Amino acid sequence: MFANRRMRETRRAAAAAGLVAALMLAVPAMGMVSGAGGPAPGIPAADDDLPEPDPDCSTDIARRLIVGGDGVAYGAKDESEEIGTLTDRYSDKLLKTLQDEHPGPWCLYNTSDTVEDSDYVIPTEAYRTEGSPTQQSQAHALRPHLIVLTVGRDNDGIRSHVTTCLEKIRDHEFLQANTCALTALNHPTAYTKLKEDLADILGKYKTQMDGNPNLVVAVTGYFNPYPEATKVATKIPGFCADLQDTIPTCTIRWVQLPPALVILDQVVQKLNTTIEGVVDQFETSSQGRYFFANPYEKFKGHCMQMDVEIKTVVYHPPNTVHNHDSDEDFGCEDDSWIEDDGDVGTMTPFFYLTPAVTGILTVATQKTEHMGYYPNAKGHECIAELVYEAKTDDGLLLKNKLGIPKPPNDPTEPCT
Repeated sequence: MFANRRMRETRRAAAAAGLVAALMLAVPAMGMVSGAGGPAPGIPAADDDLPEPDPDCSTDIARRLIVGGDGVAYGAKDESEEIGTLTDRYSDKLLKTLQDEHPGPWCLYNTSDTVEDSDYVIPTEAYRTEGSPTQQSQAHALRPHLIVLTVGRDNDGIRSHVTTCLEKIRDHEFLQANTCALTALNHPTAYTKLKEDLADILGKYKTQMDGNPNLVVAVTGYFNPYPEATKVATKIPGFCADLQDTIPTCTIRWVQLPPALVILDQVVQKLNTTIEGVVDQFETSSQGRYFFANPYEKFKGHCMQMDVEIKTVVYHPPNTVHNHDSDEDFGCEDDSWIEDDGDVGTMTPFFYLTPAVTGILTVATQKTEHMGYYPNAKGHECIAELVYEAKTDDGLLLKNKLGIPKPPNDPTEPCT
């Protein structure tokens, strides 16, 4: 009997030793050992669809920042030109802040620059549509700690307020710009569709949170890139006065601009209200793990530049010729946070300046430049700061949710 018991104990010891040996072989293969070089559990190895991870980013201690969305998140100047310095993007500036304030490593994956749909123009529908891969599927696969999403302005029916309407202003077609803005403001389905699409996106993040208790999601609103109507209105009299012989016709045309700017501002506010309303619903049901960061107020006074030059030649019979030129920056020349898109308006103002008060208008040309609707480096820096300092209605700060305790900045202070 004792011999049989010793044989059973010998067999159990051998089996245990074999199991230990198998586990020791399996652990490195699973990438569980820090510094093994393989991805952490659930983190896919690098392939053609996902960004190439830094070795430190594949470990369990790594904190992954995912930034996605449209051209604002990507940092594009326009639909055909990539940003010159990627570190100017708010994603890169936010990464640096996180790395400075919290031991990491913090690792950035800007998924907006890996999606080819529409050259960085990513409406919510394209963002959430299943594909191989979509920005959303990449965010799920990377098991992030923080997701920052900027999406909505490029939706059909809304996007025209920074494209078509801007072109109308650049060509001094202000009544048409007004009509364009009203169409974007009162689009019958655009804002309802934005609500539905954004709710679908955030709902997928909520499902992701169930298996990722450290995940926090920040959603940004949008800034108004256009100058304020009241400030433009104060510059019109002096601008037209310099043209002397065409003051009345110049004034009649340019007083049409401020009303268009008022409506364009309302479009941005409606866009932000729509986005914030969706985020608030998810914030309430997620113990404050969703945050809304709105750059609208901070960007006031930091709009696009809008440099306008008009040159005229008026013939006064029998033999007098007057040249009258005028130039004005109707935007934020001294401290703009909006990138110049490089386009220049040159549509002739001849027809709206005719007739001259005295004499005959023979030549009229214009150049309108330095307008745009994407942030420059300063604008991206402000968005990064707003995301980092974002808080919910009950006062919780995003950085505290991330385990980064620090007294909040004074909300009345401007972005630096």
